[in-house]
Amino acid sequence: MGNKDRQRSGAQTAADLARAARAIYNVIRAALAAGLKGAAVAAVKETLPFLVKLVIGILIAVMLIPMLIFTALPNIFFGYSASDTPAVMDMTSQALSIGGAYMSMENFENTQVDSVITSLISEYEDQGVKIDRVEVDNSMREEDLLWLIAINSAAHQQDLNTMSADQVLEFCSSKLSTSVSLLSGTETTLKITVESLDPEQIMEDLGFDTDAKTWAGALYETLFESDALNEYADYFESYKPDYSGDGSWSGEVEHGTSYGNEIDISGFVSPGTKNNLDLAAYAIQAWENNWGYVWGTYGNVLTESLFDYKLQQYPEGVGDYEDFIRENWLGRRTADCIGLLKGYAWLDTTDMTIGYAENGAPDYGANQMYQYVKERGEAGEDYGGMASLPEIPGLMLWKEGHAGVYIGGGYAIEAMGTQYGVVKTEVDGRGWKGWGKLPFLEYREVE
Repeated sequence: MGNKDRQRSGAQTAADLARAARAIYNVIRAALAAGLKGAAVAAVKETLPFLVKLVIGILIAVMLIPMLIFTALPNIFFGYSASDTPAVMDMTSQALSIGGAYMSMENFENTQVDSVITSLISEYEDQGVKIDRVEVDNSMREEDLLWLIAINSAAHQQDLNTMSADQVLEFCSSKLSTSVSLLSGTETTLKITVESLDPEQIMEDLGFDTDAKTWAGALYETLFESDALNEYADYFESYKPDYSGDGSWSGEVEHGTSYGNEIDISGFVSPGTKNNLDLAAYAIQAWENNWGYVWGTYGNVLTESLFDYKLQQYPEGVGDYEDFIRENWLGRRTADCIGLLKGYAWLDTTDMTIGYAENGAPDYGANQMYQYVKERGEAGEDYGGMASLPEIPGLMLWKEGHAGVYIGGGYAIEAMGTQYGVVKTEVDGRGWKGWGKLPFLEYREVE
């Protein structure tokens, strides 16, 4: 956005409510320090008599922002983590999922742009246009992300039952606007411009009435004044990506015996559809050909320009492994863990190019993808714990921050990490926590 005054113009009608929200933020801080009783005392001192008029309809909701909807603090503030009440456990789990999606918004924005650029570089270079460098002009600011959070929450009236992590990410993805230009000269530069948001226009497009705009403005003010993205970041440390992959494994892995960048679909059972058997075949082929691992890639060839861009985007996660990647993976097909699965879903078998967010498959990380599986499936039938793993090739395997493909017979293919690449491992002892059927695949029996 432009200056801060312009960003707040959409919240002018919420001035009184925003002041109450800031007062309630002080209540939240008191609550964290003194517990609920102390918070109640602070509330009386801080806001009486104004909050008396708001307490029934607003106080609880605003206290849950960022406590419940945003940072999922009910388990910290109210002790929900010790509760065995199914409804409370379910609410806490849902809040954690949504809070995690919100707290990972900046990374989400970066990875969305990253994926678009990865796809564009591949498309241009498939057409014989060599990209020498990538330039990103990103006008998005933290305030834009806060507006997305506030507007999305207001659109759902902060009802956890209608919200989900994948819906949050899908909503935010749809609001990211980019433009592309190719600049020629001594170097060919691919320039990506990420446009700033217009909160007023987004609310108009969503059909917000005055009350909804007021509520969104109040939520924005609350998040802005509380510095929530930074204040509560530590609670969602586990949602931060590990650019190097799953480096915790010290057991045996099996590498393929061939090297090649060709994707052969002659053995696919149905190249024109997206199904589990062909996902397994695709993963096996990636293993046989010793594909590499680079964060944010999903099966495209790691060209010099793409690698240079990744170094700019992830100076630590990729840059720390620059020498290894340059020596082992440059000029080869690479993927990160979930990128191995997305690459198959996004593969166009008519021209053998890998696009972006094609065929109904979203651009989610491992955790978000597994949440997506669970939200669209039935427990025991479409997902479950490893004790109930069915003998179906092409299932997604999941553990915190990591994904793989079950190929049957007790084995999986996974893009394990920078120093491993795509490898074959035994499922037992690998630490997988769950399995699931990807909603954008058709699941078939082995013929």
